[in-house]
Amino acid sequence: MKKTVLSSTLLLLLVTGCGGNPATGPEPAGPTPNPAQTATEQAAAPSDAPSVEGLVDAGSGTFAFLIDQAKGEVVLPAEAPEDVEGLRSELGEDAVTYALVTVQNPEGGLPLDLEAVTVSTPEGQDLEFRPATAVIEEWGAAANGGESNPDVVGLVEKYSGGAVPGDTSELLMIGTFPELPDTVTTVLVQPAGGGEPVEATVRPES
Repeated sequence: MKKTVLSSTLLLLLVTGCGGNPATGPEPAGPTPNPAQTATEQAAAPSDAPSVEGLVDAGSGTFAFLIDQAKGEVVLPAEAPEDVEGLRSELGEDAVTYALVTVQNPEGGLPLDLEAVTVSTPEGQDLEFRPATAVIEEWGAAANGGESNPDVVGLVEKYSGGAVPGDTSELLMIGTFPELPDTVTTVLVQPAGGGEPVEATVRPES
């Protein structure tokens, strides 16, 4: 009799185990993920903290910075202004590269002048953009032996000045080199007057 009870119990357990409870049983395992596909998806995910990764094919990139309360953006390289390019060509100066710095300086802030924008490469080279007025004055001095040139004076007046509080200002910078490298590692913005340089970070859409 005891043997019959054990056999029936065992049979019940086997039947229950094979059928399972659809409400509480384990879910069937899904397809095994493809490691290569997973790695590709992770690499394509946007970063919440973008770093300066470079300018592909010397295309234009936008780099943002903050100095005190002033918010700025550096466009590298910027479109060449026709008047400055015309003077450069007229005076026989070598090709240059332009950077345009746009600064939003709020009411109550401090006037902001820039001394330089420095671009560093993976090879350790530093390329410096200086205020357009300084470079234009050098062109004029070299071409005229220090004599005044009305065209030079006019452009110096046009592009002089810094970012004033309560306004949005555009500051033209010139690098005396023909082009930017394909890749940069850092972009530093140096305020005039001995302030600490500030790193500009690449914007995700640039």
